Amino acid sequence: MRRKKKINLKSLLLIISFLFLTITMVSSVINIYEKRHKILDKLKNTKKYSIDTRKYDLAKSINSGGYVLLFRHAEREKWIDVQMYDSIEINKNLLAENTYFKNAVCLSKRGLVQAKMMGEIIKDLNMPMHKVITSPSCRARQTAKLAFGGYDEIKNIFLHGGPFNQDGNEFGKQVRDTILKYIPPKNSNIIISAHNSVVENVPFSEIKNDTVMGLEESGFYVIKNDGKKLILVDKFYSFHKFNQMFQIRPIN
Repeated sequence: MRRKKKINLKSLLLIISFLFLTITMVSSVINIYEKRHKILDKLKNTKKYSIDTRKYDLAKSINSGGYVLLFRHAEREKWIDVQMYDSIEINKNLLAENTYFKNAVCLSKRGLVQAKMMGEIIKDLNMPMHKVITSPSCRARQTAKLAFGGYDEIKNIFLHGGPFNQDGNEFGKQVRDTILKYIPPKNSNIIISAHNSVVENVPFSEIKNDTVMGLEESGFYVIKNDGKKLILVDKFYSFHKFNQMFQIRPIN
């Protein structure tokens, strides 16, 4: 004769709990399925638009002056070996726009349009610009001309560090020491037309608002400089984000 297996109380409770959870989950899935359309409609309508008051106040204060604004150039074509062409342009003292490799290092067609639009917006906003300094790279110089009306100086240190055999931290210190020489007046800004990674290793005295390094093409960092300390105040990830602060929907 076979012996009957005894089920103890603990096992029984576990089985009951499992069955209860299973029934509950199945009921929840059925309920969600039946109400799926209402749920989807609600999710679609939960997106809210709000004003970023901190960025708005910063944008307005930029138009009053007193900052170093370090821009990433407008859009370029994505060549994976762009650093090779950058190194040749600067070390041979070339104007890449006059060379066979101009498409590697200059602005793309879209970038030329983008920089021109930036210039029109800056003009409309009457953004004060005391001085414009640019990287020697074709795309940075073109951005300076189209967006900022030209440039006063070319500084090799503002070409990104990628093309060269050098220590990143040392490069960052050199960038910091160079920026410290450009103290903006209280009523105007210093513009630097450069590249995405130029300030990546800069030892700032302070970084506010948990600003993370990295810009979209046309974006810029907002820097305070009193000649002794560099403070990274914030950034506008793209110029569109800056322009957005001033655009009001017209009523008709």
